[in-house]
Amino acid sequence: NDGDVRTIGQVDGPSAAWMVHPGAIYLHEAQIYIVDQLDLEGKIAHLRGISADYYTEPRSETTVSLIDKLGEKDARGCTIAHGEIQVTTLVVGYRKIRWYTNETIGLGELSLPPTELQTTGYWIGLDEDTVKQLDAEGLWTNNSNDYGPLWPLLRQKVRDRDAYRCQLCGAAEVGRAHDVHHKIPFRSFPSREEANQLSNLVTLCPRCHHQVETAVRIRSGLAGVSFVFNNLAPLYLMSDSRDIGVHSDPQSPLTGGTPAVVIYDSAPGGIGFSEQLFEIHSTLIKAARDLIASCECSDGCPSCVGPGGENGMGGKRETLALLDLLV
Repeated sequence: NDGDVRTIGQVDGPSAAWMVHPGAIYLHEAQIYIVDQLDLEGKIAHLRGISADYYTEPRSETTVSLIDKLGEKDARGCTIAHGEIQVTTLVVGYRKIRWYTNETIGLGELSLPPTELQTTGYWIGLDEDTVKQLDAEGLWTNNSNDYGPLWPLLRQKVRDRDAYRCQLCGAAEVGRAHDVHHKIPFRSFPSREEANQLSNLVTLCPRCHHQVETAVRIRSGLAGVSFVFNNLAPLYLMSDSRDIGVHSDPQSPLTGGTPAVVIYDSAPGGIGFSEQLFEIHSTLIKAARDLIASCECSDGCPSCVGPGGENGMGGKRETLALLDLLV
């Protein structure tokens, strides 16, 4: 600011896309900065000091593909393995989140190149019977929503009722039809007929719809396991939480398209964490189950499976049911 150009910090290359992307809020020595420009080739981010009542959270998409499987064995309710993998991460946007209230006040879109990491990982692939049992008990929330055969008619009726305008920002439909959103999440209802009541449906433009969906999080059992693993694994590895990454995928390439959770080394090439976790699989599963069961929260919190978000569902019951089948 005011011609004062100086270096205030450094970040590693792979972290630049999510820490100092354009529009990101960067905190340094109690000063708030906003990133105006990120020059990946020149390896420099240009920031300026501002006064802001929000912080930013990147939105990314991650895919994990197999390079070489080094070990595999059957375990209760699943198959576990470890090996060499490639983790590809693409930061696609970010949320602006107000301090203190944690409400989402804006969204930003980004166009950045993906980052690739060749490393080692340990993963758990769920058996078909495990998924079927959870699904039969209504405790598997990773399947796509089935809104029923009348959904196209209901969607048209809601858009017509709302005069084809977004009920949050007032934007009219131009080219693309607006979305129809469930005010109370679809998965919260015992039947689609109850979920699809007209009083529970509202017309939203794509931007507002994405913002609302981001705030209303329904954490699945698979995501809950990922969250608790991210907190527990470093304790057994005697490492920093930043030394590992955790990713869940209902259709993982690592397992031929079946649900899986993978824990991988953050260091290129890996430093041996994945094989250690492979060897203590049973201990890790039991510890995760015991931690969640002993937590006094009702439906998820940062100490166990993670919070559900604004008006969301934490997934504690789903996560416990999944781990019960793996212990």
